[in-house]
Amino acid sequence: MIDVDLLPATSGIYRVWHEGQVVYVGQTTNLRKRWKNHHIYPSLFKAYGMNWKLDFVEVTLSNLNRAEAFAYRHFNPVLNKQNPSSMLGRTEALKTQAK
Repeated sequence: MIDVDLLPATSGIYRVWHEGQVVYVGQTTNLRKRWKNHHIYPSLFKAYGMNWKLDFVEVTLSNLNRAEAFAYRHFNPVLNKQNPSSMLGRTEALKTQAK
């Protein structure tokens, strides 16, 4: 589990790990806000209980979409429902996804 209040209010790519494997990747314009009430919590708790951790890499806003797509392709996370690579170049959809 994470202490959300200790997360920075920065843009970036985040990864959820379970036993050495990335199980979820995402992007955000504000890491702290995103994790205060993330939609992935129920799936994480159901699948892994408290046995998961979060890390992140700060990424500029202009590079979020590309960085998330790369992370998805590299890690192939089991809990992601959508491949962000398929949305590259679709500006409006990506703006919605980044929130």
